[in-house]
Amino acid sequence: MKRILSVCLLLFALLSPAKADAEPLKVISWNMEWFPGKRPTASAAEADAHMKAGQEALKLLNPDIFIGVELTDWDAFHQLCSVVPGLTVHVVSTFTDPLTGEIRPQQIGIASKLKCHGAWWAAWKANVPNISRGFSFAALAAPGGGLIMVYGNHLKSNRGSDTAEGAKSVGAMRDEQAKQLLQHMKDMTVAYTKFSIKGWLAAGDFNTNHDGQFPECHAVEILTKGGFYNTWLGVPKEKRLTWHDRPGGKFNPTTFDYIFAKGFGELAASTPMADEKVSDHLPVQLLLPAVK
Repeated sequence: MKRILSVCLLLFALLSPAKADAEPLKVISWNMEWFPGKRPTASAAEADAHMKAGQEALKLLNPDIFIGVELTDWDAFHQLCSVVPGLTVHVVSTFTDPLTGEIRPQQIGIASKLKCHGAWWAAWKANVPNISRGFSFAALAAPGGGLIMVYGNHLKSNRGSDTAEGAKSVGAMRDEQAKQLLQHMKDMTVAYTKFSIKGWLAAGDFNTNHDGQFPECHAVEILTKGGFYNTWLGVPKEKRLTWHDRPGGKFNPTTFDYIFAKGFGELAASTPMADEKVSDHLPVQLLLPAVK
């Protein structure tokens, strides 16, 4: 009787769907707005309130892969991620101000519930004047085997683009950053040649969009021509307004935040949260199908 029961249980296990491997991975990318504190000179009380609000929101989002932008440091990102079981910080950048040499409170972090095969950050090469910041990178183990290569990004802001010359300079900088990202992908393909790379993600605040709002900037076009799919492509503009000016501000809501994907088909991103109390940016969500 015990033998028959064991055989039945074995057959049930073999015939039942492997739920853990079949469930999609939830990717969240979020510019957290000078986290924690919402401004570079935040008080301890402001930072504490922002941290609690961010933790509450992240618990609801419950990402498998999380790209955080505008972070103060590793400790802040670790504290934020600690409320989600299994979410481990793999890398947080330490970009410095090119003028003062001080570490900026606008860093990029990557965390996940997956095994990490390597993670680091790098500054952009100074191929154009005044280029700053860089990107974070992590090679993560896909549940079904192989790797998912993840980039965290925060491209040049639009500060200084209020003149024709300034807009051209800002656009050229973002274009250069997109090109360097694609070059790094080529380098990583060689570095991880012994692994099966299942797909790539480039997520974060790109400070531009594909709506023609920034005609001097071609970063989205460069990335898509380089093999990435724009997961906002088929989403109506009114459903992807990821950045909102403060009440009384002079700028209209727009799309700044993206998750570009390569190797996963033509997926559609979404904004899973409409509440702006955590940040002036909304989180972007992408569900990756089971990677085989």
